[in-house]
This record gives sequence, structure tokens and C-alpha cells, in this order.
Amino acid sequence: MAEHAPAKIIYDMYRINLENLIKNKMYISKEYHIQPSEVDKMPFYEYEIYLEQMNLIAKKQEEENKKQQEEYDSMRSSMNPSKMMTNMNNNMSMPKMPSVSMPKMPTINIPKI
Repeated sequence: MAEHAPAKIIYDMYRINLENLIKNKMYISKEYHIQPSEVDKMPFYEYEIYLEQMNLIAKKQEEENKKQQEEYDSMRSSMNPSKMMTNMNNNMSMPKMPSVSMPKMPTINIPKI
């Protein structure tokens, strides 16, 4: 059994999960509009490059979606009606009334007759 251990390790290194392979082929066929038979004809390095590029594109889209969701959430939280009312009440103050005093009647000196 010790003699076969290196062969098993090498075999395990190159073993491919058939279900994942089919999923990847179907995804490449769908995204790039390539027939599955054409995907089968691709050299392994081209197939690997397609997979790497698809993963990069998926990550970029996920980051963009996450960024948009964060922007939407921040905009939505700032548009909260109760929060807006609180901010308006805090920023508004009652107008100051002018101080008005009663006018004084002028004193008129009337000469005596």
C-alpha cells in the first residue's frame, strides 16, 4: 500500500468533480452563447481563463451591487419622515417678537386764561 500512496496523491490532484464541470460548462455556454460542444473542444487553459474571468466579473458585480445597496440604504435612512420632522423641529425656532412699548402721550402746555 505504501507503494501506491504517491500514485493516489497524483490521481487525487487531477481528479475533477463531474457535477462542477458540467455546471461550469453550462454557465459558460449561457453567458458567452457558446455551444456546450464548443466548450468541450476548448483547450484546458482557455477554459480556465474563462472561469477566472467569470469569477472576476461576478466579484465586481457583487461589489457594485453592495455599494449601490449601501448608498440606497443611507439615502433611505436620511429620508425617514420622522427623522426629517425631528431635524426640522431642531433647526426651526420660533420667530422673535419685537419689543413694543406703549406710546406716551405728549404733554401739552395749555396757557391759562
